Order: sequence, then structure tokens, then C-alpha cells
Amino acid sequence: MSSPSDDRPAVPPDPPTKPADVASRIVEAARLRHPRLHVVFVATLAVLSFVCVLATVVRLSPLPLLPLALFGLGGYAAFRGRSARGDRHLLGWLTVLACAVAVGFWSLAVVGRILE
Repeated sequence: MSSPSDDRPAVPPDPPTKPADVASRIVEAARLRHPRLHVVFVATLAVLSFVCVLATVVRLSPLPLLPLALFGLGGYAAFRGRSARGDRHLLGWLTVLACAVAVGFWSLAVVGRILE
């Protein structure tokens, strides 16, 4: 015999209603139980840095080196995010990582446009 509670379908969790709930779900998605995510961040930043150095050699101009500082900041944020102790610190470092990479992409596009 089975209990009557086994026949009911599973109830999906409620969608987040407060900004704190959304922030906690973002933090849970990038939590330290996914170490491959941090490796992917660092590998992507390394590839982008290599592209900047390669563009400097090909274009014979130091302008493509400008985004390297931002990608370095993103790498540092990924390193600090991996060793963050609490959710608030992890969310802060992931925000720094995302902003540094976004501004780095933007500066890479601006430099590419200047060197056309």
C-alpha cells in the first residue's frame, strides 16, 4: 500500500519575489560546488588576454594591450570569488568579474574600431 501523499505531483518552488531571493539564487548557481565554472572563467580570460597580445604583434600597436588590465582584474575577481567565505562576498566578486569582462570586451571593440 502506498500513502495518499505519494500520488500527488511535486509542487514546483515559488518564483523569487524579492531582490534578495533573486540574488541568493544567482549565488547558488555559481556556488563553490561547481569548481569547473571558475576554471572556465580563468581559461576564457587567458584566451582573451592571448588575443590582445597577438593583436599587438599583428597590428604593431600597443593599443590592443589596453583591455589586459581589465581582464587581469577579472582574473583576480575569479580567484577571490573562488575563496569567498559568504554569499555576499561571492556575489560582490562575481559582479566585479562580470563588469570587468564587459568593459574589457567594450574596450577591445573600441580599439578594433580605432585600428581599422
